[in-house]
Amino acid sequence: MTDPAAPKRQARGAEREQQIVTAAAELIAERGLANLRVTDVADRAGLGAGHVSYYFRSKSMLLMRAIQQSEDAFIDRTEATLARIRDPWKRLAKFIELSAANGPRDPGWLLWFEVWSNAAQDEEVAALHQHLDARSRELLATIIRAGCSQGVFHTDDPDQAATILAATIDGLSIQLTLGKSDRTAQQVNHLCLTTAHALLDH
Repeated sequence: MTDPAAPKRQARGAEREQQIVTAAAELIAERGLANLRVTDVADRAGLGAGHVSYYFRSKSMLLMRAIQQSEDAFIDRTEATLARIRDPWKRLAKFIELSAANGPRDPGWLLWFEVWSNAAQDEEVAALHQHLDARSRELLATIIRAGCSQGVFHTDDPDQAATILAATIDGLSIQLTLGKSDRTAQQVNHLCLTTAHALLDH
């Protein structure tokens, strides 16, 4: 017999899990994974510590869900935005704008710092990092291929161009997030677009 209360319990469970992931993402960006405590996540989520332990058996799992959620939102937002832009250069510029750090201590990039750090020691985190990185880079390569098919971009290897441009975005965003750069977010975007022109405009 079907339990009529099951859908409500499932919905309540999904809501609690979402609260925990959101709280964990905020705290990881603020304090780093090493300083994250289950009690802090529970307090931020407005739940008991037992709820956090029930849904997530380790801090690494919290990190993986946090970055997965962040990247899913990024991909969805980026694809929806780019679908409305027809000009290849404007489309690429918008991708760079959405991808690059928006200033010192950018929360999304701070999450990535934790992923990179933990990927060196945790195979599960490393596998997720590889998957998410490949997905983002493929989106960039798709933009470049589309520009090539329109005769606007020029490269014999769109995948290599995407790899180089992604590395440029990463490197400049790291500097900006750490606050070690005297450049603004707008200047970082401009430098990334300058790199894109060097790769694709010949």
